Parts: sequence; C-alpha cells; structure tokens
Amino acid sequence: MCCQDDEVLALPAPAIEALAHYRRLRDRRGWDWGDEDLPEFFRLARFSRLGDLTDALAATGGDWPAAIRRVAGDTPPPGLVVLAVSASGALVPRVGTPRLTVAGRPVTVDVVVDAAVATTLVVAGTPMTVEAGGAAVATVEADGPVLPVVHGGRTVEVPGVLEVRPAATLRVRSGAWSRWSVVDAAGGGWWPDGVPPKVDAAHRPYFHARDTTLTVPAGELTVSCTRGPEYATASVVTAADAVVELEPERLVDPAAEGWHSADLHVHLNYSGDLVVTPEQARAMQRGEGLELMNLTAGNLGGAHVYDRALFEATVGEDLWSGDVVARTSVEFRNDLLGHVHALAPTAPPTRYQTGHEGTEHPHDWPPNAAACAELRAADASTTYAHPVFAGFGSGDDPYGPFLAPHRTVEARELVADVALGLVDAMEVVSCFDDAAGAELYHRLLGCGLRPAAVAGSDVFLSFAHGPGVASNPPGWLRTYADLGGAPVTAEAVRDAVRAGRTLATNGPFVSLAVAGVGPGSVVDARAGSVLDVTARVRGLEAREVVLVGPDGEIAAGEGVVTASVEVDGPLWLAAIARGGPHPLDPERPVFAHTSPVYVEVGGARVARAADARWCLGLLDRLEQLVVAEGRFDPARRDAQLADHRDVLDRAREFYCEVAK
Repeated sequence: MCCQDDEVLALPAPAIEALAHYRRLRDRRGWDWGDEDLPEFFRLARFSRLGDLTDALAATGGDWPAAIRRVAGDTPPPGLVVLAVSASGALVPRVGTPRLTVAGRPVTVDVVVDAAVATTLVVAGTPMTVEAGGAAVATVEADGPVLPVVHGGRTVEVPGVLEVRPAATLRVRSGAWSRWSVVDAAGGGWWPDGVPPKVDAAHRPYFHARDTTLTVPAGELTVSCTRGPEYATASVVTAADAVVELEPERLVDPAAEGWHSADLHVHLNYSGDLVVTPEQARAMQRGEGLELMNLTAGNLGGAHVYDRALFEATVGEDLWSGDVVARTSVEFRNDLLGHVHALAPTAPPTRYQTGHEGTEHPHDWPPNAAACAELRAADASTTYAHPVFAGFGSGDDPYGPFLAPHRTVEARELVADVALGLVDAMEVVSCFDDAAGAELYHRLLGCGLRPAAVAGSDVFLSFAHGPGVASNPPGWLRTYADLGGAPVTAEAVRDAVRAGRTLATNGPFVSLAVAGVGPGSVVDARAGSVLDVTARVRGLEAREVVLVGPDGEIAAGEGVVTASVEVDGPLWLAAIARGGPHPLDPERPVFAHTSPVYVEVGGARVARAADARWCLGLLDRLEQLVVAEGRFDPARRDAQLADHRDVLDRAREFYCEVAK
C-alpha cells in the first residue's frame, strides 16, 4: 500500500498491545523496561561528553574519577553542572553558560558529582551515590532556571543552569522527507512535538520531516538539512520566528544506476528511553532516502524478544510499501558463537536465541548452524552481523580478542557455517571494526567461498542518545543491491544478496567493473589472460578507492582507479573506498567494500592454502572455547558438545580440501 504522510498504519492487535506494554514498562521501570537490566554503559551513553570521557580515561590510565574531573574542567560548558561535595560535606555547585529553554520545555542537562566524602544526592529526581574520593556522571531533565538537588535531607536549588527565553516558532520544509537538525546558540537541540528526540553519535540532535513547525527559544538558530549519505548537508543560521526552506545537494544517485539501498539490521523497540511507533520509523526511513528497512525482532540478553508480536503477526508481509518498503524479520543471538539476522523469512523460527541464562534456551545448543538452516528453510537469506568487535591478534596468536573467553558479538561460528553453505552474507561494514571485518572476509574469499558483502547499522530506534552509534539514523550504514531492473521488494534484495550483487558502505558509493561485469559475476578466464578493471568512488567523504584481491592491494587512486590484472590462476577482485571521519561518528573513517567479481580458470575457484590453514586454526580454537566456556545441560553435555564438533568437523573437511 502507498501511505500518505498522515496515515496511521493498521497494525495487528498483538502489535498494538505490545506498544502499550512497552510504554507501561518504560514509564514504570525506565530504561530496562522491566525485562532485563541494561548494561550501565547504556545509561552512561546519554552523557553528551562520553567521547571526551573515553579519551580522558585513556589519558589518565583508566582513572575514572580523574577522567570525569578532566572533562568537567574549571568552567563547565553549557549543559553541564558540576556538584562538588567538600570534605566537610558541603555542596559546592559550578555552572557555566546556561542552556536555553522556553517555559514548559524540559531540557537535558549533564551532571557531574565530585565527592570528597561518600555522598548520596537526588538531582532532578535522579538518585546518585558516589563513594569518598569518587566521581560520577548522570543525565537529567531540567525544566526551569534552577536545578533541584536533594542533599543532606534538604533541597538546594542550583541557579543558572537554564535561561528561560520567550517562545518562538520555526518552520522547516524541503521538497522531500529529510533529516533536520535545529541547534540554539548555546548548543541545545530542538525537536517538533510528537517526534522521537534523537541524537547521533556526534551528539547532533536530529528529526525527520518534510514540512513541520517547532517551538524554539527566541534568538539565533543553526538549521541543517540532509537526506542520508547520498546527499550533502545544507545549513543556515537564522533568527527564530522564521520559515527555513533547504534543499540538500545530491552527491550520488545509485538508484538511477540500478543500485538500491537497504539497511538489513534495524531494531524498532529494543528497550531504551523511547517507544517508537511504526509511523515514526517510516518517517525516519523516508528522511534518510532508505528504500528498504529490515526491522529485526530479537532479545537483548534476557528472555524477552523485542517486537516479536509485530514480527509474528506480519511475517512474510510488508509493513509498508510505496515510496519506501519495510519488512519485519528476526535476529538470532548467541553471544558465544555470533548473531545472525534474516531477510524475508516466511515463518518465525523455533528459537530466537540460545545461551542466555534465565531463558527457555539457556544452553549454547544447538549450534548456530541449526538456526541458519531453519531460516534458510523459511526462504530467508542469512547474514552474520557485526562480525568483529575488538580485532584480531598477530604472531603466536593470530586470533587474539576474536576468540577471547567471554561472551560478546564476534561471529565466531561464521567460519564453520559459511563453509557448510548456510550463510549468504556477512556485515563487512557494521557498527564495529570494519577493517577487521574486511580481513575476515578476505580469508573466506581466499578459500573459494562467496558470501556477499553487506552492511547493517544495528541501530536502536528506541534509544534517544547512544550507546555509541546505536542512536544514529537507520541507513547510516547501508547495503546497495543490484536488482537487475526489478522493483524494490524484500525478496528482490534477498535474491541480490544471495547472488552477491551488493556493496556495503557507511557512505561512499563504489562501482566495480571487471571485464565489463560487476559484483557477484563470475568471469571464466584463461591463465595468462589480462583483465581490464575499473573502480570508482563517489559520495560522502569519498577520497581513495582501492582495488584488492587475494594477495592484497593491487592499485589505488583518488576517485577512479584502473588496472590491467594478469590472470595466473583463480582469484577474486573487489573494490574498497576509504576517506575522512564520518559525519555521524567522527571516531570512524568512511569505508565501503563491494562484493567481488570471481575469476575462475578452467572452472576452478580460488583456493589459497594459507587462508584455509588460518580458518582451520580458528576452528580448532573455537572448539576449545566452546568446551571451556559453553553452557550445556549437565545431563546432555556430551551429546550437545558432539553436535558442535560435528559442525566443526564438517567445516574442517572443506578447509582441509582447500589447504591441499
């Protein structure tokens, strides 16, 4: 169906009740929605100077109180209040330039408590307990010129935190749905009523609209408009009580060349401080110019599977279609073995997770291979998500943190499952380490395997601010798929992923041609022949494009690179783009990676023994990790371990054949 801007989606009754349930839980319990305790880092992520705090931690050798004091400084910046508690127990507040507000509009304020003695405070309703000599941070909502602090049994009103200004009206509009940012002279963000008040990883406020009006404080405002990574950002400084019309410049138009955008890994409601409706999610998708959005149901670590009701009530059907398309799907989670998400399943899975204590499937069994096979049987494509969190090692330990004995997000079973033909793709571009993800990807390609390179943002639409990039807009990482002229549907994108006609990117658009054909194609060449190769990069922060193959970099250049590649045996060829800091995450460079063109000689695929031996070593180490750290039913431990060994042994057979 084609949805008008003001149309309310007709949701199934279970999905409506789930939204109401989430609102009740959020209002009663806060961030964890009553289902599980969120990691403390998720709450800390709302602190707008978290990046500075992380840098200060490194500079102080991990001294938490010293790092907090360094960030607070002698004169706090706008929006930060320092509450020092002296050795005598006296409260000494420090406030910098006030944040701006209008009457009746709460404003987010960062708070630092620096305590010489053990202290408990309640700051604007938020309790904070700090040990002697310690320091802590919190983020609170303030709604007036003073900040109430309960200390020592009495309330102290800290003045100068906010400056209440007369209310003004700002109207913003563009020719299409866009992402807007409205910032006042003190650095505070402003949003229209009824939209999620989102903040990206660069601490920039944003919302999505085509034509809307918002209340702002009187004075100077900076207004910016963009429409996802295919567009530049248009900005203007204006007075309030104005109408701002902006039209961002298009940098690249992949759809005009047959390449269509998708974010394969988005969470709608995943705990957090917001409850997001499908209408709000659709507005975000439109404002990013994202053609397909895959909303994945999944658990966070406990028994509750977020958005399960919505997924099971709409499985196999579009949530909406027309100018943009959305589909519900599923993310299968095991924190020892890796996370897998699906695109376009026709039925729910038997299990949504394994290995989480306190759930109906608390053991690390069956292997992830069973989940991949089940999703495949339901017609879905399967993708291992965010494959590498902390990188690989070197020397005597080539696997390093990837196989460290803890539960994380590493795609550890990927190397086995892709060899068994159960995996269609991997997130070469993800919310974690893209360079290490590419390293793992190249190892698999060197063994003759052909998973597609895709991207998934793993954003949490229900998180207003952080952690990290989790509150970025959907589609800030995206897969581009060559649909061969077909219209944009979940099934068409799924089929393109299976065929390897993909590009994974956090911004730049890269094209690759090998002997006139693009990613996913197979070229049958003769030994000694020469292939003409061209790679080109355009778009967001694009600088360098690199042609890569089994032996590493072949050629590099700015904008366009061409090469004549002599064929001395089977190989693969792909293009990578690299550039400057990403606008939505300044700690991350822009990066893109195409799926390869595969060059066969006499029908043979590439088979690099060194890559196969590396994969075999990883499988051996993975078996040791599963034996040592796996959670198994004591009465069935040997049988459950045998199932894991069966998966690993079958994968070993494949890699041993390559390593010959």
